[in-house]
Amino acid sequence: MSVLLNTILQWERRLAVRRSAVLFITLWMTYRAFEWAAHYATTTSETSGLEAAAIIAAVTAPISYLQKSVFEAYISSKEAS
Repeated sequence: MSVLLNTILQWERRLAVRRSAVLFITLWMTYRAFEWAAHYATTTSETSGLEAAAIIAAVTAPISYLQKSVFEAYISSKEAS
């Protein structure tokens, strides 16, 4: 059992499955946040173009900061290995 676990851990380290999964999940979250914000901004009847842009920016700003942090962690962990 221990040999199998060590083999799986070596395989995971070599392919960086967790690192890649976190990166792609964050990219998906960013896309979904933008999609939701754009849909919300366009379906409200009294929203001007500037207000719609403000809604989209308000929703995507926090997720964009998260994405920046994940990219930095991804790159630094890739350089360390």
